[in-house]
Amino acid sequence: MDGLNEEMGRYRAEADEDSFRDFEADDLNKIAFWNATGSGKTLLLHVNIHQYLYYFQAGCSDSYPDKIILLTPNEGLSRQHLEELHLSGFGFSQFFNKAQSPARGAIEVIDINKLGDEMGDKTVAVEAFEGNNLVLVDEGHRGAGTAAGAWMARRDALVRGGFAFEYSATFGQAVAKGMTVAAVEKDIQKKRAKMLFGTTNWKKLDATQVAQLALTAEDKRRARMLATREIYAKCILFDYSYKFFYEDGYGKESLILNMNGEVYEHADNARKYFTACLLAYYQQLWLWSTHREKLADFNIEKPLWVFVGNTVSGEESDILDVVNFLADFLNSAAQIKIWLADLLADRAQILDAKGNNIFSGRFTPLMGFSDCVDELYADILLRVFNAPARQRLKLVNIKNSKGELALRVGDAEPFGLINIGDDAGFFGMAEDVEAFDSERDDFGGALFGTLNHKNSRLNVLIGSRKFTEGWSSWRVSTMGLLNMGQGEGSQIIQLFGRGVRLKGKGFSLKRTLPQNRPQGMHLDKLETLNVFGVRASYMAAFKDYLREEGITPSDEVLELDFPTRANLPKGKLKTLALKDGYKDNQKLGFKRTQFPWLYEIPVQFQGKIKLPHVALDLYPRVEALSSKDKGKGKGKSAAPTKEARHQGKLNQALFSAFNWDRIYLALQDYKLQRSWSNLRLERQKLIDFCAGAQDWYTLFIPAAELNVTTFADIRKQEDILLQLLTDYTDRFYKALKTGYEGQFYDITYIDENHGSMLKLYQFAIENSDDGLVYQARLEALKKLVEDGKIGEASQWNTPHMVAISFDRHLYYPLLGLEDKDAVPLKLRPLAFDAPSEWMFVRDLEAFYNSSAGKEVIGRRSLYLLRNADREEKGLGFALAGNFYPDFLLWLVDDATGKQWLTFVDPKGLRNLDLSHPKLRLYQEVKTLETTLAKAAKPGDNPLVLNAFILSPTQFSDLLNVGDATQKADLAKRHVLFMEDGGHVYLRQLFAALT
Repeated sequence: MDGLNEEMGRYRAEADEDSFRDFEADDLNKIAFWNATGSGKTLLLHVNIHQYLYYFQAGCSDSYPDKIILLTPNEGLSRQHLEELHLSGFGFSQFFNKAQSPARGAIEVIDINKLGDEMGDKTVAVEAFEGNNLVLVDEGHRGAGTAAGAWMARRDALVRGGFAFEYSATFGQAVAKGMTVAAVEKDIQKKRAKMLFGTTNWKKLDATQVAQLALTAEDKRRARMLATREIYAKCILFDYSYKFFYEDGYGKESLILNMNGEVYEHADNARKYFTACLLAYYQQLWLWSTHREKLADFNIEKPLWVFVGNTVSGEESDILDVVNFLADFLNSAAQIKIWLADLLADRAQILDAKGNNIFSGRFTPLMGFSDCVDELYADILLRVFNAPARQRLKLVNIKNSKGELALRVGDAEPFGLINIGDDAGFFGMAEDVEAFDSERDDFGGALFGTLNHKNSRLNVLIGSRKFTEGWSSWRVSTMGLLNMGQGEGSQIIQLFGRGVRLKGKGFSLKRTLPQNRPQGMHLDKLETLNVFGVRASYMAAFKDYLREEGITPSDEVLELDFPTRANLPKGKLKTLALKDGYKDNQKLGFKRTQFPWLYEIPVQFQGKIKLPHVALDLYPRVEALSSKDKGKGKGKSAAPTKEARHQGKLNQALFSAFNWDRIYLALQDYKLQRSWSNLRLERQKLIDFCAGAQDWYTLFIPAAELNVTTFADIRKQEDILLQLLTDYTDRFYKALKTGYEGQFYDITYIDENHGSMLKLYQFAIENSDDGLVYQARLEALKKLVEDGKIGEASQWNTPHMVAISFDRHLYYPLLGLEDKDAVPLKLRPLAFDAPSEWMFVRDLEAFYNSSAGKEVIGRRSLYLLRNADREEKGLGFALAGNFYPDFLLWLVDDATGKQWLTFVDPKGLRNLDLSHPKLRLYQEVKTLETTLAKAAKPGDNPLVLNAFILSPTQFSDLLNVGDATQKADLAKRHVLFMEDGGHVYLRQLFAALT
């Protein structure tokens, strides 16, 4: 509490607007997570349940909170949560039923609309839930709007005495108009003054009257309960809202197709606009169908065109407009074909507010249809409308499925589905429309549940209800906005968040970077969500909500492709690659040929690999730091002292009381999660290993933590053993895998197609005055690079950007952002992930050009390459924790051809245990060097391998480094400190190479 309030004091000293009160005990019973839609908040919720129960039970597995309650915004999300809970193994979860008393530990799911102050037919009084509860709230802040008082009071009653986790994608919008405690208190006093004295003007009140406005304890409690802005500012633990989700590469790109509002109302412009949007959707469908097999690795689902909104009220006329547009596409074929031809030829003048043709260059993949528009129209009928020939549109009322109406062409299979609340009312209104036909279907079944089926023929979904109730799909590729009302920002951001969901390659959930896209497939268009509005005003509202979220709408962004220039030497630079056929699950790979028992080193590896050893530090980090500083006087260096941390061993006499089934199954889960199917594990072998010698681990732990006085202490030691075994399993497997694969590394050569040779940067620049200045500066640098003027390019400089054109790097420039929030642009990919990386390159450039550098490097040539950080692109080392060093550094003796290849990683060590495998890479590469030398052809110069860690963390700030470990000792382990300056640490590095 004191620490939090110290931080709060610092915040108040810096804050311009919000003035928050100190934390009180009641503020500490809730935590909130601000997670973008699609970023995994449901799974996080499940983890938090396990996490909370672990500490709540403290070893007593039959102990539970009075109730575990999951609150949702509506019934639809309640159903979805219940399904997800069951999938995650929470068997004891159910809808709340006031007529039942669930088993202890059961999770009860209820939507907030069913909470009331009194019992009713459809509501339950909050007092029925009061107690020591665990409460999980999904989007519960929706109650922080007009009915904030009632909802916040109910939430307060639910949580008082217990604990709450809250989750939302849109806390920002939800509490944008919320108040601080001070503001709520002032508001209470103003209302009381108005009621008692008929004025809110303090100056008109005398001292006696002001005294009557003093806040009671209940007033103050209520103010703390209603101050939504302050509540969430204090309890949001993690902000991963959409802008961060997007910047990390998750989800689809978005393309806003926004026509000028005034133009929208003129003549046939709305019809042209709709035709263009339909063509944009068809293009996605055509690309998916044409390249489906070749794009299988990218997990693109069949595109779906959805029309969504937040409210049903006023929605019907919009939906009728959509149906009329679809009918018009069928009824006015001649005119539609003219517009299609214009769109393909870039003649269609559909303009945005700045006079730009919004569809210019959008249909390049369809250029093959330029001279055969009839063929294009027929293919649209077939792919979008499921129709072999043009017929009239039919609107079908499915009697057996409430809320559903189907759209089809003639008697063809339905291509579209309308899902609204009052389906009968809409059908009655539409029956009199002449543009399309209507009919009733008394026997057809529900269609909505088939949308996510692999063989679904439905291509169009219209209606808001299912989206706002939490329905999700990977298929959404084009989104039309219906009825975007004011004040609905949080819901609209959620709709958008659901639309940009993407499985991605390897189920990474990430869009593909330009340099990784297969050529000719136009994958970028399939990983983009097209957004347009049925009415122009809807798009304006939508863009306002995006800006509030910190997202620049795509139609206000200037795109700039910036190719790099290769700078390869004439001679071939050697690097390493695992031989083809020996990778992972390939025919001769480790997984297919080796099936070791855990804890048993196979005979062929005995004496050839280092036995795994685990070091686990259970000292609190602050305590570890303070113990290191003991005995240090100001301005004095510390004398070497004995290791301050206590080393302990687990009490093997307690092992018979351990739950070995739990330990065994946890290790099975661990290896299955990592797909280590070839690693064999047997329960008895596990027990025997643990009962044997304990030299396989080092445990730093305060001695008092190993005392056993309760059953909870036994469980604590069981948990420590599980941590040690998990780490050991990881190191055991990676040691064997690296030992096996190390026999099959081969020397290969760097060329322009190597995975680490970055070919293209992409900029998204704000279309603003500042953005235009940056665009002009970048265009100037781009021209210098195109012309090969590396000397002039190396002098380029722009505020808050990093641009290094070092003539020893194998391509240029290396681009990054010093402060991404200070520039009106986004850059991907970034050449640098941390300031220490560009500091190293600048230090190396300065050292290389210095007299000291020339002396150390001598007649050898120096080359540098930024290493890609992924398996299919860069060079990594499994034993070093799947470690990908940031840079490859070569020295080449041009006279003899001898090469020194050094792996350099400038990364902080503050929180890294010094037993971490990456700090042993310098030894592992020497083993690999020996193996490669034995396999070398007679007369070949051996490749000399080295590895260094360059720490930007100051030596004095290192945690977990006892006084016995000195800076010189770390230097012998190839750990150097950048604080010494490039002229010092680089001299040490090059000296070690020779």
